[in-house]
Amino acid sequence: MSLTIAVPKEQAEYEERVALDPPTVKRLYERHNIHVRIQSGCGRGAGFYDLDYENVQVFNSFEQTLAEADVVVKVNPPTPDEVEMLPHGCTLVTQIPAFQNDTAIRGLLARNITTIAMNLLPRITRAQPMDVLSSQATVAGYKAALIAAELSPRMFPMLSTAAGTIRPSRVIVIGAGVAGLQAIATARRLGAQVEAYDIRTAAREQIESLGARMIDTGVIAEGTGGYARGLNREERQQQHDVLAERLSHAHAVICAAAIPGRKAPLIVTKDMVERMMPDTVLVDMAAETGGNCELTRPGETYTHGDTIIVGASHLPSSGAVHASELYSRNLYNMLKLLVVDGEVLLNWDDEVVASCILTYQGGLYHEPSAALMELEVVRKGTGERGVPVQTGVTSAQDQSSGWIEEDTDVAERAAQDVAASEPEDEAGLDEQKLEASEVDSVIDIAEQGLPIDEPEELEAADDLQVIDGIGPGLQSRLQEYGVRTYADLAQLNDEAAIQLGTHLELQEPTIVNEWVTQAKGLLS
Repeated sequence: MSLTIAVPKEQAEYEERVALDPPTVKRLYERHNIHVRIQSGCGRGAGFYDLDYENVQVFNSFEQTLAEADVVVKVNPPTPDEVEMLPHGCTLVTQIPAFQNDTAIRGLLARNITTIAMNLLPRITRAQPMDVLSSQATVAGYKAALIAAELSPRMFPMLSTAAGTIRPSRVIVIGAGVAGLQAIATARRLGAQVEAYDIRTAAREQIESLGARMIDTGVIAEGTGGYARGLNREERQQQHDVLAERLSHAHAVICAAAIPGRKAPLIVTKDMVERMMPDTVLVDMAAETGGNCELTRPGETYTHGDTIIVGASHLPSSGAVHASELYSRNLYNMLKLLVVDGEVLLNWDDEVVASCILTYQGGLYHEPSAALMELEVVRKGTGERGVPVQTGVTSAQDQSSGWIEEDTDVAERAAQDVAASEPEDEAGLDEQKLEASEVDSVIDIAEQGLPIDEPEELEAADDLQVIDGIGPGLQSRLQEYGVRTYADLAQLNDEAAIQLGTHLELQEPTIVNEWVTQAKGLLS
C-alpha cells in the first residue's frame, strides 16, 4: 500500500499559501508513488485550482482531507482544534515554533503525532534545499522594500527631468540576514541609496556586494579568537548613538533582525523614531515576534509623530505564488529524506532529520521547547533507524543570531565572576571596580564558557573524532581555537556553543550542542 499525504487548506484568514503546489504533487506521484489528498480550494490563494492537481483525491472539509492520511503537510502550525483532527500517530510536517504554540504541541504529544518542525532545520549546506526560513524570508524581504516604497511620499530612484533632478531616497536596512539582504537588493533595484547595519562585522562583505554601505558604529562584537560576544553598557550606548544619528537622515527604514524561535531583538527605540525626518517610513518585518522597533504594533500601520510605522505581518503570504512554490520545494526535499520504500522512516543518523524532530511517540525531543514548556525532554542522536538514543539537539539560529540580547550586561556578569562579594549599583555594576582592559579580558574568557585561570601549558589533546560529527578537519580547527579535550567541549554553555558554531562557519548551534552532550557522556 502506498503512502498518503494530506494537503489541507490553511485556516488562518490571512494565509494564501499552500504547502504543496501541483508540480510537486505530480513528482511525488510519478517518482515516488505517493498519493495525495487535497482540500478543495487549498491552493486558490496561490493561483492553483483543484483541477491543476493531477492524480489527487479532493475533499470538501479539513477533517475529511486528513482522515486516513499517513503524512499531513502544512504551512502554518496547527491550531489546537486542528490537532484534534489529525489522525492518531500520523506524521506532521510544518513550521511550529514552540514559544507561540505550546498548547498545540501538548496536543501533538497526547495524540502521538510525529512532528517534523521545518523551523528547526540545521543551518548547514546540505540542508539548504529544505530551508523554509530562508525561502520565505526572501519573499518577505522583497515585499518589505516594496511596502516602504509604496508608503513613502518620495520616489526611491534619482531622476533627471526638465524641471530638475530628484535625488534618490535614503534607505537603511537593519539586520543582514536573508530577509535583510533581499530588502537591500530590492531597494537598490528601485534606485534608492541604501545603508545597512548588522552587529556582525562579517556581514560587511554581503552588504557591500549588493551595492549598499555598511554602517560602522565603531563597536566590534568579536572577542578573543574571533568569537562573537555580547556588548557592555558603553558599547550599547555607542551603537545606539550612531544608529540614531544615521536613522535621522533616512527616508525609509526596514527592520529585518530576527531570531528563529525567540522574541525579536529590540533595536530601534522611541527616541530614535522621534529623531527621524518627517514622513519617514519604518517597516518592521519582525512585528509578529515582538518587533525590532519599540513602537511597533503587530499588523497595524499608524503614524507616531511624523513617522509612519508599519507592523508588517504575514509578508510571505502576500507573495503567495512564489512563496508556495519555494515552500513546496523545501517540503519535497524533506520528504525525500523521510519516506523510504513507501513508508515514513526516521533516520536518526541523519543530522537534518534528527534536528527537525519535535515530537515522536508522545515524547518531546527539542530541548529549548521542553524548557519553555517545562516538560521533560527526550534525548536523541545517532543509532539504528527509527530507534532514538542519547544525545542532545537544540534549535537553529539564522544569520541574525548576534542580535540576541543579554539579561544583564556582559561586563556585569564578568564583574560578578571576579568580585562576587562586591555590592552592585542599580544598573548592576559599579564600573569603577575594574579597569577597562581587565573587563575586556574577563569578557572574552567568560563569553567562551571557559575557565578564567587556564594553565600556560596545553593539556594533551583528546581524540575528538570519537564524537559524532567531528572529522579530522574539524578536530584540527577546534584545536586551533583552544578546544582540545572533551572537557573543553563539555563546559561550553549555550551562548558559547552558538559562538563556536558561528566561528567554525557551521551556521548551526545544534551541531555544537550535540558535541557538548556527547563530550559530557565521555567524561561521566
